[in-house]
Amino acid sequence: MSALTNLLYYGQSYWLDNLTRKKIISGELSKRVSEQGLRGITSNPSIFNKAITNSTDYDEQITALVKQGNSAQQIYNALTIKDVQDACDILNPVYVESGGTDGFVSLEVSPYLARNTQETIKEARKLATAVGRANCLIKIPGTPEGIPAIEQMLYEGININVTLIFSVKRYVEVAQAYIRAVKHRVAEGKPVNDIISVASIFISRIDVLVDQLLGMYPSPLRDGEIYRPTLLAGKAGVATARLSYQSFKEIFNSKDWEKLKNKGAHVQKPLWASTSNKDPLYKDIRYVESLVGNNTINTLPDETITAFAAHGILEKDAIEGDIKEAKQFFTDLEKVGIDIDFVTQQLENEGIQKFTDAYNELIGNLANKRLSILGEEASPQEGNCGSLEKEVNAAYKAIDEKQIGRLLFAKDPYLWKTDPEQVKEISRRLGWLNLPDDFTENVEMLIAFALKVKEEGYTDAVLLGMGGSSLCSEVARETFGTTNGYLQLFVLDNTDPAAIIELEKKINIEKTLFIVASKSGNTEETLSFFHYFYQQLKKKNDNNPGNNFVAITDDGTPLVKVAEKYQFRKVFVNNPDLGGRYSVLSDFGLVPMALMGVDIKALLLNAKQMEGSCDGVPAAANPGVSLGIILGICERHGRDKVTFILSSSISSFGYWVEQLLAESTGKEGRGLVPVNGELPGNPDVYGTDRIFVHMYLPSDNNEADETKLKMLEEAGHPVVRIKVANKIALGGEYYRWEIAAAIAGVIISINSFDQPNVEESKENTSQLLKGWIKDGSFKKVEPILKVENIAIYGNEKAKQFTSSHHESVGDFINSFTAQVKPGDYIALLPYFLMTSYRTKVLQTWRQQMRDEFKEATTLLNGPRYLHSTGQLHKGGPDTGLYLILIGEEEKDLPIPGEKFGFTTLHQAQALGDFRSLNDKGRRVIFIQLGKDIDAGLEKLYQSFKASSKRHFIREVL
Repeated sequence: MSALTNLLYYGQSYWLDNLTRKKIISGELSKRVSEQGLRGITSNPSIFNKAITNSTDYDEQITALVKQGNSAQQIYNALTIKDVQDACDILNPVYVESGGTDGFVSLEVSPYLARNTQETIKEARKLATAVGRANCLIKIPGTPEGIPAIEQMLYEGININVTLIFSVKRYVEVAQAYIRAVKHRVAEGKPVNDIISVASIFISRIDVLVDQLLGMYPSPLRDGEIYRPTLLAGKAGVATARLSYQSFKEIFNSKDWEKLKNKGAHVQKPLWASTSNKDPLYKDIRYVESLVGNNTINTLPDETITAFAAHGILEKDAIEGDIKEAKQFFTDLEKVGIDIDFVTQQLENEGIQKFTDAYNELIGNLANKRLSILGEEASPQEGNCGSLEKEVNAAYKAIDEKQIGRLLFAKDPYLWKTDPEQVKEISRRLGWLNLPDDFTENVEMLIAFALKVKEEGYTDAVLLGMGGSSLCSEVARETFGTTNGYLQLFVLDNTDPAAIIELEKKINIEKTLFIVASKSGNTEETLSFFHYFYQQLKKKNDNNPGNNFVAITDDGTPLVKVAEKYQFRKVFVNNPDLGGRYSVLSDFGLVPMALMGVDIKALLLNAKQMEGSCDGVPAAANPGVSLGIILGICERHGRDKVTFILSSSISSFGYWVEQLLAESTGKEGRGLVPVNGELPGNPDVYGTDRIFVHMYLPSDNNEADETKLKMLEEAGHPVVRIKVANKIALGGEYYRWEIAAAIAGVIISINSFDQPNVEESKENTSQLLKGWIKDGSFKKVEPILKVENIAIYGNEKAKQFTSSHHESVGDFINSFTAQVKPGDYIALLPYFLMTSYRTKVLQTWRQQMRDEFKEATTLLNGPRYLHSTGQLHKGGPDTGLYLILIGEEEKDLPIPGEKFGFTTLHQAQALGDFRSLNDKGRRVIFIQLGKDIDAGLEKLYQSFKASSKRHFIREVL
């Protein structure tokens, strides 16, 4: 028999410090147990990382797990649990033969939990239940936070391998926790004969760090002689083990322990871990031969097992070697100036970090394998950050080191702000993280509701809402259309009477279901729309007009009371812990989509798949987190114009993501400026403030866009490409971008979930309406320039241009826009019904300004944008030039219960926005186009175009 198989006769079990599926399926593990004396196995993230990453043994199970819809974290758990279960079964004969004191296999909790007592407890329970084997030990680090979890688990009857012990002091604390747990069980009459624990003391790592420190110290005089600190090298590990063993004997030979022993309790055996030799100058099996002792375990890697079997020499109770020398070692170490407490704390931190790094690498590899298996279905993302690549990669590492991705999914509000009030508010805005799971349960109810409405003969649905309550429906309407005879969806988020009249022409009001959507329940526009259409229905059917209405709102809002008063068909009470712009995967988005016949079950499943790609996945392999990092780093380096290039089938997605980014990040003078609908140009029409995002369906013709993007990439612009699998995959895109917006906020150091400046425009609108009610009109202000029917109003910044002679309104606007500087953007803000003609004129105009000034342009419809990008305009960087455009409505519509109509409300919103921008000192002008909006808009654009040509000729001459 070899020294290896004889170890047991010297009181020591040897365990294998390596677990792979190959060892299991090849029969190697069984042979080691039956023929080579193996008594147990340990595992950790580093071991599993090597086993899973460097072999194909797991590929079949990984593929099956991916197809079942599992996340990378779930795949990791399934793989490791399977290996541990199989290994436990192989070692069960040892477990039985030893009376339940040996033959164990260890499975470690996530290294991320090393400093979190309660989460460690939760995971230990979960892992023990999942493995379901009596001879499984759950590994918990012996950190100050881990010790209470260890004690609790042992008390509950879950057997524990305490890992990452580096000092005698910590070993004693661990042993005392074990005894307290046993005492607790005895006091309650619970059995203790099946409670098993081992305490893993890491040996070689102690030597590595201490030896490094000793090499840095000079040779001082001691007692008149030269004393060389390097003579202490290579002794720290064994000295720690020997003194720990002495403490073990004292603790488990005490009278206190004798009482527990008589109740059937077993000692907590010391386990020597990290016993491979890491210094080639030392003997390869030094941490085996010198640590042989009764009631001990040594975990050995393969190469050390082979070496010890070949030339190991056994000495009985070698662990009891020169104890005096071991004690003297620590005395001498202190004299040298090395603080052993500092050393062991450093080792603990390094140990956690090493396991965390291995865990991250493994989860990242599994995440990439998962995406590879999913293929196009996963909507793959690629990012080329150009000159910012180094900064982005550094941010990936920093995000992982600070556990920001995990803290996001733990809903930690302190990621964004530390002010108590803001923390409290953020805490109430993180429910969107769970929406793919929460609303999966409600899907059948929503589908049944939509089917019932359809069967009752309803043909149309109208969403009455603003901002986050309406934009997701606008995307659904334009992307999916109506299917299978379900309701045709319309969205009303424009108070222009012309928009309301236009809508009325398209619907059969008696067969229309109106969806009154407002998170707060007091959105003025939404309630005004409701009262108007309720009255219109009442004129046609005085019996029960409320049956044509449903509400989507939070619990207890004024809208709930309105719905009760007017006997709405149904009230969908939404999750209270999410903001409007993060509500697309809640009732706000799903109810309208269900009414259209969209497969919301598939949509949510896709969102859940994206959740699985983001939750617990390291930054570099995490689509949502990595996108947020890229956006945040670009903003910090002046590339804050997020320019969307969207393929035709999903072009409307830009409406929603535009408001998400602008409202989430545009505050405190910072922010991302989304640029949606700007046709891609050649590199020479862009400055250095751009990042381009190409979202496309492979089924669309994207050749022209990709040609431009390659040119932009070659010119050094950051480019992100997202290949959207299909239209229903927008469910995942909503989730990806919500994660990105949240993480970008962390990078930019702003609160992603408030909108402090949105209320300003609302308040200004309210004040203007009060003035109108009092005086019957708005306070008259003289224009700074009027030509025929077009009048221009402006603040002091705009009036400076009146000092120059302007041949036309085009000259004035040209002068105003010419003040644009590198990094600025020009925003066209029309407050009127957008027709195809008006859209064409404004798009052409913005393209010309982009090409002429080489700066970004945006086109945003009011008053819709007040509830989204309006936040960016007031709270974001002062880089915008704003052109508010409005006509003179000829026909008004009354708002029931109000002293003003929609025309007055619409004008007040535009004027209120102008006032808010003016109060902020922004560069803004207000352009009144007259009664004929088409004619006024065309005249304005042609005048600007002609002026630009004159300016160009003058410059040339």
